[in-house]
Amino acid sequence: MPKPTARDRVRRASSSLPGAVRVRGAAARVRGAAGRARGAWLRTRERRAAWRADPHVVALDLVRQVERVAPDLPRRHLPRTFVADGRALLPAPAPELVHSLLPGSPAPVTGAERLAAPVAADAVVLAKFALLGGVKLRAAYASRRLTLAVDGSGDLVRQGRIRASHRVVGASDPDLIPPLVAHGVLPDGACWLVEGWVDGAPLATGVSLATAAAELLERLRQVHVAHGVEQLRLVDWWDAPRRARWQETVGTGIVPPPVADAVEGLLAAGGTVATSWCHGDLVASNVLRTPEGLVLVDWERAGVAPVMLDAARLHLFSGDPGRTLGDVRDRWAWPLAPGELGHAQQLALAHAFQLSAYALRRAGLEGHPRSAVYERQAGRSVQRLAQVLDLPL
Repeated sequence: MPKPTARDRVRRASSSLPGAVRVRGAAARVRGAAGRARGAWLRTRERRAAWRADPHVVALDLVRQVERVAPDLPRRHLPRTFVADGRALLPAPAPELVHSLLPGSPAPVTGAERLAAPVAADAVVLAKFALLGGVKLRAAYASRRLTLAVDGSGDLVRQGRIRASHRVVGASDPDLIPPLVAHGVLPDGACWLVEGWVDGAPLATGVSLATAAAELLERLRQVHVAHGVEQLRLVDWWDAPRRARWQETVGTGIVPPPVADAVEGLLAAGGTVATSWCHGDLVASNVLRTPEGLVLVDWERAGVAPVMLDAARLHLFSGDPGRTLGDVRDRWAWPLAPGELGHAQQLALAHAFQLSAYALRRAGLEGHPRSAVYERQAGRSVQRLAQVLDLPL
């Protein structure tokens, strides 16, 4: 029989101590959790690679997995055929109810791809932006009057923003956000969320967004008041990294010198800005018009932020920027706190804040099909900023 080593004697002695088994068990659980996390990361990386190769196949597989675990969604055991039409996957025929979910201008495809999958959804629509292999989609269920959103990247923070928005907005204006039915995470980390169907259609144009701006601003202000409004120091909002990004954007030449000088003057003056719960992406496609009023969807960028960021987004995408600017001045003319910047100054800095990401984003979009779209948007952002500052271009 071999003579015990010193390591054997230490292991034998430690095993007789109280809690030794528990310690080893805890260590095993930690190793197991780490292994599962790494496995989920590897599967997510593989999914992103598969998404780039054939996003339609990955989308149907994700929907199938969620339908197996979400009790409110129907299941299907036998496969049926889906036809790929740009970003949309539709069975034949698709119910009339789901047509409002479909993209207005689907991306062109070479030939109609047909795929068979045991999926009960009446429509599956891929996200518009699939940068860096992002895996996102939305599905519709006409008979259950439900929608499903899936984020295959496993971004729990993004899902948390949506769930928090249901709590915050639902407490003051529950009709402004679709009802939350269920949410969860698949074993490999993909997040999913089921919401109630909203009988409405997204605003199709910037002109319709301008028409809706007054109601949106008024109802969002009610959310601010109910949630609470706090002051944020300008030096904390525009910190050193943000100031550096702004200088990089100015260095590209997209911001005329008078506009850049006016922004620098506002930053040098200091003060505070109003913050509360914000949507984060007020574009026409995220606003649904219903017989009862407007509903906002896609709260994945929501959170506490300077409230004028939402107003700047509305102003940027409005088809009638002069009218929308007037609506902002009329609907959000709250009494200023001591040291708080004026409303127009806060709106101007919100435009500049969003524009400060231009240099970084332009580099990230180099060679991407949507780079030209973003360039036009950035140019329009400069025009809106100059309009708020009342400066000619």
